[in-house]
Amino acid sequence: MPSTYISLCNLVLRRLNEVEIADADFANARGVQALVKDSIKSAVAQINQAEFGWPFNAASHTQVLTAGQSEYSWPNFFKVADYNSFQIVKNDALGIGFVSLRSMDRDEWYQDHRDTDFSAGSAGRSAPSHIFTNHGNGWGVTPSPDKAYSITFKYFLNYADIINFDDVTRIPESYDTVLVDGALYHMYMFKDNLEAAKAAYAVFEQGIKNLQSLYINNYEYIRDTRVSR
Repeated sequence: MPSTYISLCNLVLRRLNEVEIADADFANARGVQALVKDSIKSAVAQINQAEFGWPFNAASHTQVLTAGQSEYSWPNFFKVADYNSFQIVKNDALGIGFVSLRSMDRDEWYQDHRDTDFSAGSAGRSAPSHIFTNHGNGWGVTPSPDKAYSITFKYFLNYADIINFDDVTRIPESYDTVLVDGALYHMYMFKDNLEAAKAAYAVFEQGIKNLQSLYINNYEYIRDTRVSR
């Protein structure tokens, strides 16, 4: 279970021998406490920016299609999609089994399929066989669907800002020390303690490498073809 924003801040404050923040005071923190809040945000952002495919940011989505509608929006907090994962969900009532969908780019769809999809009457629609990118705004299927098929796919969540004291980071609690070292780097830089900042940053970088070794290098499938918004 990831740690809360306030618990991470108080870990840093204890390392700095500063007064911890109470829940009731968190929103209006001032001085060094406010700086620690910012430093935690910066460390979380740096970890999330180090890899687009952290497994702790992985999610799945199911979209129910509308007959005659080819294009759809990404889910909230979408960052990148795994286009190898799109498939129609088995539905005996609709007479469809699991079907993996192949991908094409939007330009190919626009040139070769768009007019057919848009002009197809109900007789020209069928179960989709392909998905296509939509220049960052979403995705689409072709042929245009004739029924309310369900399509499921895997994607990765964008970094969501932490604001409230009980917000969580998604980063596993066992790696709180990495976040703390990153935050300490920013705090030491603010205090103009360059030697301590350099040491903290080295430990922070190594912590990110350890995360990559555990969560990325051991799961090469994460590096499959994707498209990002």
